[in-house]
Parts: sequence; C-alpha cells; structure tokens
Amino acid sequence: MKVGIIFPSRGLVFSKTADELLQNLKGVDHKIYFSHRRPIPECFEEPVERALKDKSITHIWIVEDDMVLHNNTLELLLAEDKAIVTADYPINEEGRGSVFEVDNRIIFCGTGCLLIKREVFDELKKPYFFTDIRWNIKNYGEFVKMTSHNVDQDGYGLHDINFCMSVYKREIPIHKIDQRLSQRKLFQLGKAGSNNGAHVIEVWSKIKKDHLLKLIKSWPIEKTGKLVTVKTAEGNMNVSEAHAEKLYAKGLAEKLPKSSIVIDWTEYETTH
Repeated sequence: MKVGIIFPSRGLVFSKTADELLQNLKGVDHKIYFSHRRPIPECFEEPVERALKDKSITHIWIVEDDMVLHNNTLELLLAEDKAIVTADYPINEEGRGSVFEVDNRIIFCGTGCLLIKREVFDELKKPYFFTDIRWNIKNYGEFVKMTSHNVDQDGYGLHDINFCMSVYKREIPIHKIDQRLSQRKLFQLGKAGSNNGAHVIEVWSKIKKDHLLKLIKSWPIEKTGKLVTVKTAEGNMNVSEAHAEKLYAKGLAEKLPKSSIVIDWTEYETTH
C-alpha cells in the first residue's frame, strides 16, 4: 500500500495543518504531491493525474491546506477499506457540514479530507474535477430534486460536488468515518514590522446534523405538474397519468421506485 497525498495550495498553507498531515504519515508509505498557485479545479486535477502515473500508488488522499486533522485520521480512513471515504467538517461558521446525506446515503461531500482508492479513477473520465456544471436544488416536499446546468462562468468550488456526482452516477458509494474534523480560517493577517506578527486564525468545529437537508426542506414546495416520470426501454419519460397507466398495462413502462432524491443528469451527460 502506498498513499499519494494531494495537498493543493494557493501559495500559503497553515503550518499546523502541515504538521498534522506529517503526524498522520508516520509509518505510512507515501508521496506528497503539491500544487502551487493553481486555480480550482486544476489545483486538484493536476496533482491527482501526476500521482496516478506512479503505478505503486494504491490510494489518493486529498487534504486541503486549512484542515484540522487528528493524529489518527488517515488510520481511520484506511481501516474502512472502502472505495471512497471522507470525514465530515464544517464549511461555514454556522455549522453546515461538508457531507450531504439523504436517506443515509452520501450524495456529495467536500474534498477537505477525502481518501479514494486508485481503482475509482479507472471508472471515471478525465477531467476528474471540473466546474462547468452547477446543480440547482429544489424542494418538492416528498423528495429533493437536483438538476444539472452547464455554466459559462465558473463559480466558487463545484469541483467537489461534481466529483461526487460522477461517482454517484456510477453507483460508487461514499462512506464516512465517525471522527469529525475542523477547519482553519485566516481572520486577519499579522502586522509587518512587529515581533508579534502572528496571523489571527479561527477554527470552525461546530457541525449541525443534516443542516443543508433541513434548509432545503424549509424552502417553498415546488409544484410537480400533471406529468409523471416512467421507466421505459429507451430511458425515463415524462407522460400524462392516463398514458402512464396504458404503458404499464402493456408492459412498456415501469413505475419508478420512490426516492427522497431525484437527479436530472441531462446537461451533465452532454459534456461528461
């Protein structure tokens, strides 16, 4: 076993994060792949592709430069022995976690701490990380719908959600360890010309359970319309209820199983 460490940076890293990373790597065969001054998603894509060129690498561990790791975080991730394993952490001061779960299945998570077996990348197309797809989420009461949209201008992030949606589409589950992590945030730069020029750094640790899902469920409920979605040999189709009943009777269509999450892949599939 050999772990390729992906440590993306815009040019500066938190020294404590670097120290915690090194503590995790004691006794572990590894190689660290840095990226410097590269934008998202290239700061993830380029070092991952470099790491995968080394055929001895069995796992990719992505660690963002502002994470607060425990000394046994990597040990716990590896012990799961799953295709993809993450640890939850807050992504804002209010306590929204990086992991979005529906019915106990992870739909997407952040890339702050993500362990991926090498074989996963064999199932994916390059680029593995991209930001030209944005997901519109709506509340339909009984279910949540995520719809893919092509975007001309990249927004912030998106690489993590899109990577997770790619593996979700391929039925590769994401698991998480019980251990929760924290995140460092630079609150204020230290003053130059002072012996006490330390930066002011905050640590976010609070995570509210199902924060994002509860937020979505609080939104106004969208109207579903009069059409129903049925499964046919040619794919899913939206038809009237009367036509759906005729298709069922002739054995030309099946009812879709009820789900708390519905995903419209249409625009995702045009480019990825």
